[in-house]
Amino acid sequence: MTMLKLIGFLIALYALYQIIDRFNRYTQKNAGYEFFTVEHTLAMVSGYIVLYFGWVWGSQDKDWLDGIIVMLIGLTILTLTIKNNFNQTPRLFAIAGSLMQIIFYIPITLLIIPIVFLAFMFFSQIKPVYNVNSGD
Repeated sequence: MTMLKLIGFLIALYALYQIIDRFNRYTQKNAGYEFFTVEHTLAMVSGYIVLYFGWVWGSQDKDWLDGIIVMLIGLTILTLTIKNNFNQTPRLFAIAGSLMQIIFYIPITLLIIPIVFLAFMFFSQIKPVYNVNSGD
């Protein structure tokens, strides 16, 4: 059963990639703009992460003001990205592309977070600290 889940996950991931690629090619050809680029990915993923951490901060520490401020920062990042879409493309393309970004970047964010944490753990190279003068 685990293998079937893995295969289903990989098929869904490939289907998501195909949809994004075809949509990017279509909008590049007809509107001269790509909605799924590295810059958009960084903006949307960081916006979602900041929005999530603001919610966690507000709900766990019972300090809603700080959490709301952090969530507003994340919401501002997302809003500016969507505003950029509307400034660069015709309205119909902007609506379709922005909706696809809002929907598709949620699973992309969920995939990127563990990868980033694993990369931080790998590149940090934490080593044990030895105290020579401890006398123990």
